[in-house]
Amino acid sequence: MSSNLHAASSQWANRPADERFWALSDMRAACTVARNNSVGAVAPMSSLSATVIGDEVGLVGTSNVPAKFTNYAFGQFCANVGAPATYLRSLPAQVATDCLNVGLARKADTSDRHLLFHKNGGLTLRASLSDVYDRVWDDDVCQMLEGLDGWRTPAGLYSGHGESRIATAEDILPGQINIGAGSKIGPAGLYASDHDLFAFLVAPDRVIKGGSGGGSLMRGIFVRNSEVGDSSLSMTFFLMDAVCGNHIVWGATGVHELKVRHAGRNTARKAFHGFETELRKYRDGAAEEEAGIEAAKKYVLGVSKEECLNAILKYAKGHSLELSKERVSSALDCAEEHETWYGNPRTVWAAVAGLTHTSQRTGFADDRAKIDKAAGKLMNMAF
Repeated sequence: MSSNLHAASSQWANRPADERFWALSDMRAACTVARNNSVGAVAPMSSLSATVIGDEVGLVGTSNVPAKFTNYAFGQFCANVGAPATYLRSLPAQVATDCLNVGLARKADTSDRHLLFHKNGGLTLRASLSDVYDRVWDDDVCQMLEGLDGWRTPAGLYSGHGESRIATAEDILPGQINIGAGSKIGPAGLYASDHDLFAFLVAPDRVIKGGSGGGSLMRGIFVRNSEVGDSSLSMTFFLMDAVCGNHIVWGATGVHELKVRHAGRNTARKAFHGFETELRKYRDGAAEEEAGIEAAKKYVLGVSKEECLNAILKYAKGHSLELSKERVSSALDCAEEHETWYGNPRTVWAAVAGLTHTSQRTGFADDRAKIDKAAGKLMNMAF
């Protein structure tokens, strides 16, 4: 057993019906409509004021045209003025409006805000950002993913959200478990809202040797983006033994991430254009990765646990990997306990497998992700 990734499963379990899509083309179409209905504006904080629209808090500027907030934009705007969004949501609209206006008065001498509105009969504020924000549109991300050969979204069991149908054999990818032809499935793996995008894709026809018990590994990726500042533009790459019907990724290894903040002139957009190249290289790199796994299985760190521990900690310190002595020690114990799975417990491969295995005992998802990424980088010891 290796590391299991739960990011896609969390999306599968929690996304509402209107944020789920069967196909990339459907998600791109929805994102294109949202983009076409978007309008930007630049306004100094001193020109903005909160107002009441019906029983909601709204925003008005020099044009005197009131705009409602999306739920995300309200929280973002509250942060702009130093107000507690959760508390303000619990107040009557007029009281919350008065509080926001006090905050705005205190921020009157700050820089301009770059506002993004949804315009469809009225205005709805989607984002309030600084002038260093560099936007990558969700429909551009979808279009890039659509243009890639060989990547598909794994079928997902019906989660109780949105439409459903009965799966055919063509819906089910190699390496899927707990789901098959005849299962009730729903739109899963592709999600977009007014503040974020998430896509889960696999390349089922590009497998490499090296899975648990000598099986094959399949490539997978998670893609994230936000047009409004909710997250970085990122791609998480991994190899996996299998994916189940609720989109838990089983036996993940080689977890690494490319992440670009939406900040700096054209920074994110320039990086975005390189992501397609990275995806194509990743899909077609079977021979190189098989060689890397074989090298890691042959690279012996030491004859004792203590020697292995010292070798890993020295490498981690020299390469800025966040691995504590206790974490590495636990991983080496795990590798020895599961020698039938990972082979010689004194090798780089076994240490990496032990790290990703024990990371699942960590209570926080962010901590698990950090450990898994550090374990992926540890593979470089074999080169």
